[in-house]
Amino acid sequence: MRRKSLVRVLLVLAGLMALGTVPARAAESLVLTCEVCTEVIVTGKGLPANQDVKVSLVDVANGQEVHSPVSATTDADGAFVKKVNVDLTKHPSLESSVWTDQGGTLVVAAHTRFDSPCKPKSASLPLTGSHTPLLLGIGAALLAAGALLLGGTRLRPRHLAR
Repeated sequence: MRRKSLVRVLLVLAGLMALGTVPARAAESLVLTCEVCTEVIVTGKGLPANQDVKVSLVDVANGQEVHSPVSATTDADGAFVKKVNVDLTKHPSLESSVWTDQGGTLVVAAHTRFDSPCKPKSASLPLTGSHTPLLLGIGAALLAAGALLLGGTRLRPRHLAR
């Protein structure tokens, strides 16, 4: 009986690990792009329709706002496009949030980072991404070790198992 429950637990853990491989998608999205090095184009999607939102732009290097919060109004589909004048040679890496004030409660709808192609050659932004592939690999190795241990108990002769 214990082996069957152990097999079930291993199957549940494998299923949970498989769920971790599917990328999560937020309903809201915020994208920063640029065509010239003096202007950032902010595009938001999946937000509440016909609502006033604010967009903040912060320099990643020093944490200071590079522009006061910009107001935008979403269309009937909950999308907006707003151009903001920012010197991307001075602020090559930006962090942005779109938010709204609903009944006195601050609601952050989306958040993103932007690494400008306009940055000087000496500037660099270290990788701050997740370690998902490494963690999934460790999880798979642990599941494989558990399966081998389970298989090893089945191969043991009955007279030695007592």
